Amino acid sequence: MIKTYPHNIFKILAAIILLGVIAAGYISWQRYNVEAHATTVEMVYDYNNILESASVESTSADELFSLYKRSGITSLAVYDETPKKLADHGYIAVYHGSELILHMSNPLIRGNRIYIASTNTSEGIEYFDELKGQLKRLLRKDDFHIIHLNNEELLEINANYERFLNMPLGIFKTTVKKVEQTGLYIVLRPMSVPHATREDIDQFFSVVDSSGKISAILFQGKEALGYPAQLEYLLGGLKERHLPVVLIEAQNQLGFERQDGTLTLSNKDGYNTVRLYAMSKDELIKLDPKEAASRFYVSTIERNVRMNLFPSYKFAANGETLSETNARYIHDVTNRLEKHGFNIGKASVMEPYFPSRILRAASIAGAASLCVVAILLIVPFLVKYAWPIEVIVFLFTQTLYWTGYEAILRQALALGCAVGTPVIVMSLFMDYCVQKKQSAFKNIGWGHLFIEAVLLLWGCGILSLIGAIYISGILSDIRFFLEMNIFRGVKLTFILPLICVSLIYIQRFPFFGKVVVTDKDFIGFVKKFCQIDIKLGVLALISLLGIIGFIFIGRSGNNGAPVPSFEISLRRFLEDIMYARPREKEFLFGHPAILASLAALYHRWPQILHYFLVIAITIGQGSMVETFAHMRSPFILSLIRGIDGLVAGTAVMIIVLAGLIILTHITEFFGERYGKE
Repeated sequence: MIKTYPHNIFKILAAIILLGVIAAGYISWQRYNVEAHATTVEMVYDYNNILESASVESTSADELFSLYKRSGITSLAVYDETPKKLADHGYIAVYHGSELILHMSNPLIRGNRIYIASTNTSEGIEYFDELKGQLKRLLRKDDFHIIHLNNEELLEINANYERFLNMPLGIFKTTVKKVEQTGLYIVLRPMSVPHATREDIDQFFSVVDSSGKISAILFQGKEALGYPAQLEYLLGGLKERHLPVVLIEAQNQLGFERQDGTLTLSNKDGYNTVRLYAMSKDELIKLDPKEAASRFYVSTIERNVRMNLFPSYKFAANGETLSETNARYIHDVTNRLEKHGFNIGKASVMEPYFPSRILRAASIAGAASLCVVAILLIVPFLVKYAWPIEVIVFLFTQTLYWTGYEAILRQALALGCAVGTPVIVMSLFMDYCVQKKQSAFKNIGWGHLFIEAVLLLWGCGILSLIGAIYISGILSDIRFFLEMNIFRGVKLTFILPLICVSLIYIQRFPFFGKVVVTDKDFIGFVKKFCQIDIKLGVLALISLLGIIGFIFIGRSGNNGAPVPSFEISLRRFLEDIMYARPREKEFLFGHPAILASLAALYHRWPQILHYFLVIAITIGQGSMVETFAHMRSPFILSLIRGIDGLVAGTAVMIIVLAGLIILTHITEFFGERYGKE
């Protein structure tokens, strides 16, 4: 780069970039420490599922609690009770008035009413007493009465029978005490109450205070309890009790499932929040237990998930009971997490980290300079204006940062670094190729070529990782770790580097007999390009590139094109043998292309082939950088993922080397035979 543009400005910009990297690196080190101290994962299962399973599996609830404890379950989720649940568990008996009249002749019984009686067991009496209090609070006075028939207390309810059976009654203290006896933690799942009052919130907190084993609050439904009127009152109680609010990761892995009020609670409670991964039963039944376990494992290690809520299969497998089938896949998740260095217990809550503003300002200055260098490489005639451009960019970005426009600035600079880093790295690589362009393959040989390619791969990779640290340093804070804020422009980080590198390429290598130096040259290049005769073979190549482009772009992000089964198997294999699974577009595509591009250069293969190989390398380097834009992934995992990709890419290079040697010999053989005929 310095040789191509012998200007002192590049040396100064390089120094600023280096200082910025140091600041961004220190922020990333602090980020790593925050993430490293939050490695305990809470494993949650539905309490009612265990009770229901015990009733049909010829076993006791205590035996199933023991089974799930051994599988790694640390907590049980407790939901609102309903009359149907209480009746199904044998705590109360619910009668329609018309039905009760047939069995009991009494003028007090009315056919259009609902009647509830205790089952006269010790647990039934407790639940019945608590039910009275809840119904008295939830129903109108005229719709709720206590009557006595044959010396037995009954509750008379004026309501629609079917709807009443599924009416949420709130979480019962009696249930919480029963769960506490299992020795497991309790995750409360309250449902919102329409037009909630302080009395409703106080009732909920009386349940919370009835046990010392409550670990977190995971709201059920589309809004938090008390939203909106009583949200502040609820917040005060949560702060007083130091209870974290759990946020459910969205199905597309971006942000969270909509629950009005939960983000407000988290923000105002100092981000006392846990990120949860949950899978629906409908999704679970499509997966075998091994794949289901992998989904939970990957979500935990890659997305700062610290609580897993496990669904139940609908059918047993492998001659096991349904509970054993569920416990087996949960146990698989537990084992893999522990081997990866996680602890199993009460969920860790991340420290509400925000870096020093001075450090952030330094990293922003370096990132801005990195973007300036990328622009100068793409549009070289601007080099003569480099000083004013750098000064203007520096003053503009620092002014935005210190005057309250930090959020949009950080997003823009992170995107700029995600695009600019592979552009700079590939510019250096292309400059190297220009220097080596006149070298003959006969003076190099395959062994030298392989070593050269490996050194270039690791050199480019390390530079890309250094540039990627800027993204981490600029975006690092608790809101991005939990993904309350997300990086914007993922698709652009894939497309823009390809366009920018293409513009630089035509300035380094001759298409149509000459390189593009001036704007007139560029116009001439475009005209000649548009006048190319499209032959059937070229059309086929364009179609192939279109398909590859669809896969490349469509597979990016979180809602990409489908992944074939063989690739899923490869991913699971890499997850088992590596700390962080590298991306296929890096080690199978982009990294080995360095070897192929050098072979194309030294063998004087068509320029268009060399260009496409350079584009492939750009994809690999860009992917390494873009990995760091997923701030929900721990910093160390993103870093090791990139290094693992370089290791795997080096291994794949050996296969590519063998393929190139075979291909070269075949073409030489047939070329010689053709020449003799």
